[in-house]
Amino acid sequence: MANRISIIVPTYNGANKIPHILEALSQQSIQDFEIIVVVDGSTDNTQEVLTKIKQSFHNLHIIYQANGGRSVSRNRGVAAAKGDYLFFFDDDMRPTPSVLAQHLAHAEKYPDSILVGTTLEDERILSSDIQYYKSFLSRKWSKEASNPETEGRQDPKQPFLTAAHCSMPKALFEKLEGFDERLTDSEDFDLAVKAVQAHIPIYFRPDIIAWHDDFITCQSYIKRQREYSKSHLKLRQVAPERYKDFPQYTAIKPDFPKNIVYSFFARQYWVKLIDSPQNLLKYLPKALKYRIYDWVITGLGVHFTERKIN
Repeated sequence: MANRISIIVPTYNGANKIPHILEALSQQSIQDFEIIVVVDGSTDNTQEVLTKIKQSFHNLHIIYQANGGRSVSRNRGVAAAKGDYLFFFDDDMRPTPSVLAQHLAHAEKYPDSILVGTTLEDERILSSDIQYYKSFLSRKWSKEASNPETEGRQDPKQPFLTAAHCSMPKALFEKLEGFDERLTDSEDFDLAVKAVQAHIPIYFRPDIIAWHDDFITCQSYIKRQREYSKSHLKLRQVAPERYKDFPQYTAIKPDFPKNIVYSFFARQYWVKLIDSPQNLLKYLPKALKYRIYDWVITGLGVHFTERKIN
C-alpha cells in the first residue's frame, strides 16, 4: 500500500511551520508517498520557503489558491491526490518516524475505517507554564479516549476525529463527500458524525504520535475556544441534524455556584497574569494552578465570551 499514499497538508501563513513537517515526513520509515501542500491564500513568505524546499523533495506538489479555509484546502488536495489512501496533517504537526507505517498496518487490518492518531505537545521544546498545561490536557485526554479492549475502535456515540492527524481510504473520503466547505473549524466533527451515520468505524490510537508544535498563550487559547464555539453554532445552522444524537457537544450552562467561580476568573487580569513572565501562579501546586487555568479559559472561552481578553 505504501506506493499509493497521498499526504495532504493545508497551510495558511505557515512559512515557519512547513519546513518542520516536511523534515519529519522525510524521516519516515517508509518513503514511497506524495505530499500535497495546499497554500490557502497565505500573505507571508510561504511561497518563497516552499520554492527553496521543493528542490529537496521529488514527491512534493504545491497548490496555491485564494483563501478558502481548511475544508476547501483539504478537499482541493484530495482532488489532486493520486494515491488511494489519504493522510491528513496540519502544518504544525511533526509525525514521529513510524507514523505512516503504523497507519498502514492498521489499514491492512481494518481497510474500511478511519484512523485518528494522537497529537501531543513535545515537552522538550515548551517554554511557558500555560504550554505545559496544554500538554497535560492533551496527554490526559489521550489516555481517557483510548480503548485497548476494542483495539482503539471508538464508541459511535462519542465520535472524535481531528484532521490534524488522521488517515482513511480515498474512496471512503469520497463516499462521505469530503469536508463541508461551509465550515472553517468544526468540519472534522461533522465528518466524524457522517462516518458514524454511514456505519464507518473510527479508531483512535494513542501510541501513534505526531508532535503538535502549538505554542499557545492563555490569550490565544481562549480565542481558539471562542472560535470553536462559533464554529459549532455555524454547524448547527447549516446541519442541525448533526447534533441530534450527540448532545455532549452542546455547551451546558453552569449552575449558580460554578457560574460565580467562572465569572470571578473570567477577567482580563488573569489572562495577563498567566501570560506574563512573572506569572506567580506557576509556583502553586500543579493541581491548583491547572484548576485556575481551567476556570480562566472556560470562563472566558465558553461562558463569558463578550468580555475583553486583550
